[in-house]
Amino acid sequence: MKWSEIRKQYPDKFILIGAIVEEEISETQSKILEGTVLKISDDGKEIRRAYQQYKHKNREVLYSLPSTPEEFIVENIPYKGIII
Repeated sequence: MKWSEIRKQYPDKFILIGAIVEEEISETQSKILEGTVLKISDDGKEIRRAYQQYKHKNREVLYSLPSTPEEFIVENIPYKGIII
């Protein structure tokens, strides 16, 4: 489903999205074009827990906040240091 349709269908909700299609804008930024809605909630903690469960299973997911704009831009920041 296109991101603009997701935003219109679920305004003011936390949304967990998988099967993400994105467009690279720059070396560090991507624009989310579409994805599959995996979970919708009014509770940010619930979405964060679901996000962690999917990531634990090595699934590519992200979540949006109720304030995420129509143009969903994600900044990819490389990790620095040691990850345990």
